[in-house]
Amino acid sequence: MAGLPWDAVPILKRLRARGQADATAHAVAFSSVLSPEPVRITYKELADNVEEVAQVVLRLLASREDGVPKHVAFLVNPSIAYVVVELAIWAAGGVAVPLSVHSPAPELEYFCEDSQAPLLITDEAMAKVLQPVAEKLSRTCVVVSPAASSTKVALSGGDAAACGEEVVSMSLIDNALILYTSGTTGKPKGVVHTVASLTAQMESLSSAWQWTCEDYTLHVLPLHHIHGVQNILNTALFNGATVEFTPFDSAHCLQRLTSSQVTCFHAVPTIYVKFTQYLEKLGMESAATAAVCAGLRNEKLRLMVCGSAALPVPTMKSWAQISGHVLLERYGMTEIGMGLSNKYGRTLYPGCVGWPLPQQEVKVDEQGNIMVRGAPLFKEYWCKEEATLESFTEDGWFLTGDNCQVGGCAEELQVYRDLAREVEAGTGRPKAETTALPSENPDLGTIHKIMGRTSVDIIKSGGYKISALEIESVLLQHEKIIECAVVGKPDETWGEKVTAVCILGGDLPIKELRDWGKERMATYKVPQELVVVTELPRNQLGKLEKKKILESWKISN
Repeated sequence: MAGLPWDAVPILKRLRARGQADATAHAVAFSSVLSPEPVRITYKELADNVEEVAQVVLRLLASREDGVPKHVAFLVNPSIAYVVVELAIWAAGGVAVPLSVHSPAPELEYFCEDSQAPLLITDEAMAKVLQPVAEKLSRTCVVVSPAASSTKVALSGGDAAACGEEVVSMSLIDNALILYTSGTTGKPKGVVHTVASLTAQMESLSSAWQWTCEDYTLHVLPLHHIHGVQNILNTALFNGATVEFTPFDSAHCLQRLTSSQVTCFHAVPTIYVKFTQYLEKLGMESAATAAVCAGLRNEKLRLMVCGSAALPVPTMKSWAQISGHVLLERYGMTEIGMGLSNKYGRTLYPGCVGWPLPQQEVKVDEQGNIMVRGAPLFKEYWCKEEATLESFTEDGWFLTGDNCQVGGCAEELQVYRDLAREVEAGTGRPKAETTALPSENPDLGTIHKIMGRTSVDIIKSGGYKISALEIESVLLQHEKIIECAVVGKPDETWGEKVTAVCILGGDLPIKELRDWGKERMATYKVPQELVVVTELPRNQLGKLEKKKILESWKISN
């Protein structure tokens, strides 16, 4: 049996130590509408299972051709099986390449081929999708079994003699994870993170958000994305906390959040909107809704985070009134992990993403472009040397492609304070339970507010640089606007015309919208055109895909 690098990979070392210190400590759980009582696995059971599966992964990788990287692409639903497979790949000295369970076959083919993964792993539910891809690309494909809710999984295959008593080597500088970008600016790129960069991310978030082994988090997000895999899953395991996976269902998730087990919850804006819509259908004055609102105020639920897309201020306000929690906003991306965050336990400023996280340096140039440097940064885009070089400055700053404002004039800072007071007041919590008064924060002058992606969220109209996200936040306060996306439509006169693409809850003439908008923002920011749609294009994390809106008009931004 090969010796595995338990002590060389910090998350593996801490995971095994947690199991040795407390054989009853739960690591992972799984629940659903059909099985509301979670099935759980302890840290000791998880470590043992990882050992078993890692030995198989090691044998399977041993048969790869010379020069082929030890990359393992896996298509596994959020589950105990996913966790075992990810950790087993690292324990076998491999590089994990998680795939989206929502990707069609052509995308999966691209990811598997681009990553050069010789080994593919899937669960029983996704085997019918991945096995044909493996056959087409002539890759080894094995199935992890049994079902997702089991407390133990197995993997078969490989020649036991191929490894013998080999000692697997792994170090902090070794590649560990490849996550693919969404491909909004071209073909998706494989973002390579090392053991060191992943560990730095986990250390940073552990410190900033005060993770401990007492935490219990409910996990409803995809696991091929930095938010789901690093912010929640791996950081929780790094701290010896418990992660409960569940397919998203508003009723079931709210029941779990009010169970007095969950201590922290991370989601995207769409999730909080769906919760709100569900309670509205129940009736905001109903006994059932009152019970949920009271349950969300239980003492154990300490932190609720929102990210991966801009959080509209109206959503933040309504959720504060419903739950008693002010959502903590942060900013990050696949390449950097999390770079900015509001401060846990302090005033949370609506529309802002706070300050640099531990181990991260952030600077903004005169044009508002965000640049990041620090230990959590990725190593490279896999096999894309030119793209990697273009993404960094000569002195090592990563160019995020995002635009932001730092601080602001006295009037703008006062708006931040007033909004913070308004949202906090809406929670209904006693003053003793609320955070410090906004005016007491001496760092407010350096707070960061994301203005949007440089490519689609910064509109250049009539000589002005305008934030589409800022306009969206205002428009969502209109009672007839349910959802909206603001884009810059090419125009001969203005350069780009501020255009609102909206889902409406009633008739709204453009003149009425403009008159309403002029009372709330500068005239040059008010939409000049209104397009009414029944659905806005979004990705799996709820991010607006504005490129698709522009493409649907057969124009380019």
